[in-house]
Amino acid sequence: MNYRTYNAEDFLFDESFRQWTSGSSAQAADFWEQWLIQNPDRADVVRQAQELVRALNEHYQDDATDARFTSELNRLMQLAAERRDADIEPPIQALPQRSWWRWAAAASIILMAGLGVWLYSRTSIPKASPDSYAQLTKTAVLPLQEKVNTTNKPINVLLCDGSLITLRPKSRLSYPQHFKKTSRTVYLNGEAFFDVARNPAKPFLIYANQTVTKVLGTSFLVRAYEEEKAVTVTVRTGRVSVYTKQDFEKAQQSGLRRTEGVILTPNQQMTYNLIDRRLQKALVEKPTALMPEILNREQVFEDAPVAKVFSTIERTYGVKLIYNEEDLSACLVNLTFFNENLLERLDIVCQTIGASYEVLDGQIVISSRGCK
Repeated sequence: MNYRTYNAEDFLFDESFRQWTSGSSAQAADFWEQWLIQNPDRADVVRQAQELVRALNEHYQDDATDARFTSELNRLMQLAAERRDADIEPPIQALPQRSWWRWAAAASIILMAGLGVWLYSRTSIPKASPDSYAQLTKTAVLPLQEKVNTTNKPINVLLCDGSLITLRPKSRLSYPQHFKKTSRTVYLNGEAFFDVARNPAKPFLIYANQTVTKVLGTSFLVRAYEEEKAVTVTVRTGRVSVYTKQDFEKAQQSGLRRTEGVILTPNQQMTYNLIDRRLQKALVEKPTALMPEILNREQVFEDAPVAKVFSTIERTYGVKLIYNEEDLSACLVNLTFFNENLLERLDIVCQTIGASYEVLDGQIVISSRGCK
């Protein structure tokens, strides 16, 4: 058989070619891989045919039998012929052989174009996800109103509970005019800074691109553009819990009091990767002081236990420092801070006592052999 004269649709009808593409036959794989090495100029046609085979296999899934496959290809060829009859006029005084080749070429073009569109519709255009902003707002229990920022500057949105949301450009927020008695739920597509009014009796929930952020009252940033591959939540003050939407709703339905998620405190950040669906906590790149005015005046430590210095740093930035107090109990320092940021302060302290530090899971771990 002269495979070299095969067009893409010829490959589709070849059973051994389909077995190779689906990985169901080692013998077919050996043959076609060797054939492709000997015919590298046919690689593009082979690749196109393989994409169509995979698309059809995915479409039929468990019902992707050879008979079903061949039947569907014949149906598409019939459609191509009908399309040819309707749209392509036969040439006047054409020889039968030339008519056949014109038909074959036209049918091939129509078939591949039709399959190409069909493939594109199944692989390039995602189906409406139940976690998408459009679907969530469409199925919300309460009627929603939407605020869309079409400007190039942030705009403020004041909610009925007193919470203030700063909506960034190209972002949209949907929220009810009045919240339910048990919770406050909003939906975000884009980026927004939330300054949530505290109300322990009514948790504030933000649904954004497969995640749910739950707070009682705090300030934080959420970035969740649907065209991006990650969601980030950055906390400025207070405490925030972040969950995957699937875990959060599963816990709600089962009545669990505790839900597996990530707890964030000031200067911590959660990233949810939509590809591997994993929540990861880290320290923000540039931690800021909870009370910036503290940085504008000197902080002097004279013969002070290093544990006292670390405690001051924790209160200033809201971060957790992990260290062995017993090992550092003999360490006394003489230091003056003024305008240094968090990491610069840690560098100064660690250089003074001969220690080192690293950031792990949003916390700072300090290692030292102690002071003699």
